[in-house]
Amino acid sequence: MMLINLLALLPILMIFLFLFLLKKSALLAGGASFLTAIVLVHIVPMFALDAGEMIHAALKGVLTSGIVAYVLLFGILLFHLMNEAGAIRAIASFVANITDDPVRQVLLLAAAFSPLVESASGFGIAIIVVAPILIELGFAPYRAALVALSSLSAVAWGALATGTVIGASLGGIPLTHIGRGSAVLCCVTFFYFIGTAVWIATGHEGIRKRWPDILVAAGTLSLLIWACNVYISVELAGVLGSLGTLGVLLLLIKLTAKGNGSTSESLAVVWRAASPYLFLTTLLLLSRLVPPVEAFLATHAVVDLPAYGFSLPLCYSPGFALFLTCLFSLGIYRTDWPTMQKILRYTWAQWYPVTLTTVFYVAMSEIMASSGMIATLAMASAPLFGHSFVFLSPFVGGLGGFLTGSTTGSNAMFMKLQVETGLQLGIPPEILASSQNTGASHLTMASPSRVVLGATVCKIRSEESRLQRSMTLIAAGSLTLVMLASKFFW
Repeated sequence: MMLINLLALLPILMIFLFLFLLKKSALLAGGASFLTAIVLVHIVPMFALDAGEMIHAALKGVLTSGIVAYVLLFGILLFHLMNEAGAIRAIASFVANITDDPVRQVLLLAAAFSPLVESASGFGIAIIVVAPILIELGFAPYRAALVALSSLSAVAWGALATGTVIGASLGGIPLTHIGRGSAVLCCVTFFYFIGTAVWIATGHEGIRKRWPDILVAAGTLSLLIWACNVYISVELAGVLGSLGTLGVLLLLIKLTAKGNGSTSESLAVVWRAASPYLFLTTLLLLSRLVPPVEAFLATHAVVDLPAYGFSLPLCYSPGFALFLTCLFSLGIYRTDWPTMQKILRYTWAQWYPVTLTTVFYVAMSEIMASSGMIATLAMASAPLFGHSFVFLSPFVGGLGGFLTGSTTGSNAMFMKLQVETGLQLGIPPEILASSQNTGASHLTMASPSRVVLGATVCKIRSEESRLQRSMTLIAAGSLTLVMLASKFFW
């Protein structure tokens, strides 16, 4: 049985082999792990799939990746439209004018702006937005990439909590229960991630100098996200919590520092620069808070493939809102055709390696799930750990988050299994569901596909392996906290 478990783990071990020992790219690691999974279903009888079943699983992975690719395409395009128009520089200048303190600049971006962007659009789009601003403010590209990746602290509410909503549906658990449970577990990690971002950017001196600000930022984000999950809406908790945190930080800076002061002219410039994000947020809020609009968008132009368990409402997806925002940006920035051609080239150069990497990882995960490899790994842990499985549950979710770069993907893989295991062990299912959801969301930031995106945006592809190792350590620290919190709180 130990051999079977080891074989089931082999595709995952191939990822670590290629990334950390051979120091290859995430794309090569994904390709190797995908091929390993294919070989295993052919040579290991227990995991056998016929050609049709294997192709079905792989295509299901490709389709699932398409959801991410749809959002990423227009997210990257929006960034380049804004960047070529000077909007990113304008936002960076605004942050610099508000305060010349690098710690407070990092707090504004990592503790408020990044969670806001990620909550509104999801799928790592905040990396594309925040990293260039950090570089524009003078931070080194490698540090900017690390801070941007670490700032994905509210991924459980990314893309309006899409992954959490799907997890609640799969587990048959009320959305408010899993949202509240995830918020409780994240109360600990928000302090960790925000403190880590400041340490990466400014070192120990920055933490020593501005620890009260760090506590205010992390405390505000934790409290507001928890309150929104409990009293308002799980789907909007990330957006509203981040906006509230941004307001508190701006007020704190205004009350305690003179800064350079923003004139009405500079405010007008940054308003125009940030207008695409305001437009995007407005569209998303309308599509989720106005029932007739939500019903129309969710039921028209739907790509529905029941055989693959796949459904994509093209107009309801954040990708459509991003597409409309790109059109809005073209209008307000008046981008000419030569510039647009350059933007399209840049967009393609960043989009295709991330998309292809995502396809490999998700298709591999689908083959592992269909062949029983994932069930073998997870179910082998239940009798071994008993009620201590509560402690292990975030790790299982985190494994899925690392492989797929998606809370949605991890929940699709493991949520039912987590809930069923909880019922077998007499553990309330909402406990394991919350641990699964939180663990999955925290490990997405170390997912190879996200690291590739960060390295590509910051133009440090030569340091991709180093970035991967650093992010894996940071994410492992957060996962340890979630595992401890799961055992303590539950």
